Amino acid sequence: MMYLSRIQLLFNKLQPEMLEKWDLAQPYASHQWLWQLFPEQEKRHFLFRQEERGGFFVLSATPPLTQHALFNVATKPFQPQLVDGMALDFQLRANPVITRNDKRSDVMMNAKHQAKMDGVPKSQWWELQQQAAQSWLERQGAQHGFRLLVPDTDVFAEWAGEESTQTQATGRCVTAYQQHRFVRKTGEAPIVFSSVDFAGSLCITDASLFEQALFSGLGKSKALGCGMLMVKRRR
Repeated sequence: MMYLSRIQLLFNKLQPEMLEKWDLAQPYASHQWLWQLFPEQEKRHFLFRQEERGGFFVLSATPPLTQHALFNVATKPFQPQLVDGMALDFQLRANPVITRNDKRSDVMMNAKHQAKMDGVPKSQWWELQQQAAQSWLERQGAQHGFRLLVPDTDVFAEWAGEESTQTQATGRCVTAYQQHRFVRKTGEAPIVFSSVDFAGSLCITDASLFEQALFSGLGKSKALGCGMLMVKRRR
C-alpha cells in the first residue's frame, strides 16, 4: 500500500529567510520542507513532483501529516491494480544520465556535445537531444516492465498542419528540458542537475517490475523532485 498526496505550499506562512531559500534553492527547500510531513522517517521513503505555484504531488510509503503550518495536504491510499498488457497514460520528470568512465553525464548535454564534435549542424542538435532522452526512457522501460506506445495520429491536426503532428508521428515523449543549479549552503559547491519532462502512453510488459518502478521511481535526483512516474488509464 502506498499513499498519493496533493500538497500546496502556503507562501503566506513562510518567514523572509524561508522565502529567500525558496527563491535560491527551490529543489532543496522543497525536499527539506516536505520531509517535515514524515516525522517518523530517518530515510526518505517518498517521491515528489513539483508543479506550478508551490503545488506538489507526493507518493509515499506512509501517509503524510495532514496538519502542518506550511502546507495544505490531501492524501488517499494508492494501490493500483496492474496487469500485463494494460495501457496507461503517463507523465514523468526525470534526471536521465549515462555513466562513462565512472562519470555521470546528462544524456541531453552528452548528445549535444557529441553532435558538436561530429560537425552536425546546430539546427539538428535539439532533435538529437530528444532522441537521446527518448532512448534513455526506452531503456528504462526494458528494465522496469513497460514499453512506450506510439500515439494515435490526429488526422485533423495533420490536415491542419499543427506542430504537434511531427512529435506524434515519431512517438516522442519529451515535452520539456531544464538545467538546475543552486547552492545548498554558502561556501559549498553548487549542485547541478538536469530534468526532462516526458508525457505519453505506455504498455505494461511486466506488472511486478512496473509496480516496483512506480513505487521506487526512475532515474537519479529523486530527492530533488525527479523520478515520480504518474499514471492513469489510457484515454
